[in-house]
Amino acid sequence: MFDVAEATARWTRVREMMERHDLDLVLAIDLSRDEILQGHQRWLTGYIAMGGPAATLLHRNGHIELISERIGKPVTRHYQTNAFPIELVNGFTPALLAERIGRLRPRRLGIAGADSFPASLAGLLGEQPFPPELVDASLQFQRLRLRKSAYELALIRRSCAIADAVWEQVPDIVRIGRKNYEVVADIDHHVRLQGAEAGFHLVLPLPFAGRPMRSVANPATIEPDTRYLVEISPRCDGYYAQLTLPVTSRADDQVALDAYQDLVDAKQAALPLMRPGADLSQVARSVSTFLADRGHTMTSLSLGHFCGMALEEPRHDPSVPFKLEDGMTLIFHPILAEPEFQSLMRADTYLITESGAERLTRYDGGMLTLV
Repeated sequence: MFDVAEATARWTRVREMMERHDLDLVLAIDLSRDEILQGHQRWLTGYIAMGGPAATLLHRNGHIELISERIGKPVTRHYQTNAFPIELVNGFTPALLAERIGRLRPRRLGIAGADSFPASLAGLLGEQPFPPELVDASLQFQRLRLRKSAYELALIRRSCAIADAVWEQVPDIVRIGRKNYEVVADIDHHVRLQGAEAGFHLVLPLPFAGRPMRSVANPATIEPDTRYLVEISPRCDGYYAQLTLPVTSRADDQVALDAYQDLVDAKQAALPLMRPGADLSQVARSVSTFLADRGHTMTSLSLGHFCGMALEEPRHDPSVPFKLEDGMTLIFHPILAEPEFQSLMRADTYLITESGAERLTRYDGGMLTLV
């Protein structure tokens, strides 16, 4: 859990956003009990609601409330010991949320994560003497989270270093005849030995398009004469990085090695373009042109997805202009579409800086050959 200085900096940024959009109050709700899926509420408070849902109310004047069942003594002690100015409210029902919101009488209530806003809460708010105008602030809130603080970047860099270290072990882990779940379990074991609390890891046979993504207990074995993607995504204190490389068990698979090198070269050529103010969709077109000149097509103009407290926050939509900002972290992975290589890629974690994108995953090994 972060300290009060980091929390205060986040609240200040949210309040500045609230001023710009004339919001009196922001509500962030986490309904999931899965700590991997929790987002906006946890970003505001650091609180993981393992015992049930949680909500945070942040008023434009700085008042903040955490509303959840079974907040518990350890969490309360942490906030008190570290002088967090958070009012703790034990319990969670739509009626309780409506009552807490009504006490503040906001004119305009910003909803951070409209998909987690209960319809029953909307009905209760509409029945109040002074019902607030409900404003979907999801995109504005998400944009705040995309630009990482020094605290967040330190955790992401640590996750990247763990991914690098574990990929050094991959030649001993990924072998013909081993079951996919054995490979994933061994990767997760090494990730934890390096200091991560967990992660998201995959072994995917290529071509991947149209196949189910089986990330848990897949009994399929690593076969000869087959290509795979192996993903290592450690999570450190709630923050992710990703390193994904292709693996081949084909003898003399030079055609795939050449295609992989084309991908690496395309990414390297794009890095200077990925600076604050650049449109990521324009960068995608330059990557597509680079690969087309080498005889390749991409599955789409999406270059990957942003990452941080969630592994995907959000995915790059090439149909929407998107301006990069200093401090954003991106999993950059253009993907090949031609039938022989479908879904071939290399995914690294990058930081957007004034001079271009910095690759945070430092592993320099290339496509792994098993034979």
